[in-house]
Amino acid sequence: MIRLIGAAKHYAWGSDSAIPTALGIEPDGRPWAELWWGTHPGGRTMAATSADTAVPLAEVAGRLPYLVKLLAAARPLSLQAHPTEEQASLGYAREERLRVPLTDPQRLYRDPYGKPELLLAVTRFEILCGFRPVEESAADLEACGGDEIADNLRLLGPAATVAWLLASRPPIKLDHPLYERLAADFPGDPGALVALLLHHVVLEPGEALFLYAGLLHVYLQGVGVEVMGASDNVMRGGLTPKHVDVTELVTVLDPTPSTPEVLTPTSAGWYPVPTDAFAVQGLAGPDRWVTTGPEIIVRLSGEGNTGAWYAEPGTVVEWTGGLGCRVTAVL
Repeated sequence: MIRLIGAAKHYAWGSDSAIPTALGIEPDGRPWAELWWGTHPGGRTMAATSADTAVPLAEVAGRLPYLVKLLAAARPLSLQAHPTEEQASLGYAREERLRVPLTDPQRLYRDPYGKPELLLAVTRFEILCGFRPVEESAADLEACGGDEIADNLRLLGPAATVAWLLASRPPIKLDHPLYERLAADFPGDPGALVALLLHHVVLEPGEALFLYAGLLHVYLQGVGVEVMGASDNVMRGGLTPKHVDVTELVTVLDPTPSTPEVLTPTSAGWYPVPTDAFAVQGLAGPDRWVTTGPEIIVRLSGEGNTGAWYAEPGTVVEWTGGLGCRVTAVL
């Protein structure tokens, strides 16, 4: 068992209190957006090898195929999608040939891997994701002053309409609370106009949503645990001060309207994720199991221990495969 020290990300959209509260520390006035646990070079997770010594997790665990994050969104994240494994491999090789530094903020592909991900709600969590049926979106747009968008949507389809909105930036304002909410945070950003093309999903604590490659989405607000393929490839189109690339975003988009499926755990706590990159289980004691590979355990609430080791809320550990484990209280 190795106790992990996560890599903190202080992005502007983060909550100033949610993650410090989970860690049992005082807020310091900065936004705490994410904590990363894994071996991706974009977030240096440390492994505590003794009470006063820590080394990079990659030195003791090798490359983990997944990445775990605690995410706390006080305001919306970017309008984004992630590439498939094949798209990521090709894009990474292209930028390597062009010698674009990994530290360049305009670099798109920071690794050659896909990024399927699961968002598990810790608090009530709002997400925009996946294209709604064309006529459903068109009718709502016509009802709030978006007739031009509705016409283009019927003519061009969702992906091409997104490309037109983000590239042309038409001077359209919508009389709709979701648009007004995004426009208040990002004045003049055409990403706010895309909102009505997407499903508005609200997850309650313990519910989850799987986000597959090419799914256009925006995290609106909430605290959640993200589990994903070990990648940091994000194609952004708006609602962010970071670099956006509309052409690449549209290239990786899945244009097919879809119905988001809210996931709940089985009786054993497993979430049905359609990927081989990772598996996710919610644990509640008393329970025993034997690890089958390197596992990261995130403890957010409750009292108790794993085996003889006491785990206070906010503790994260990595277990090596083949070890017997015991949970005696809620994790």
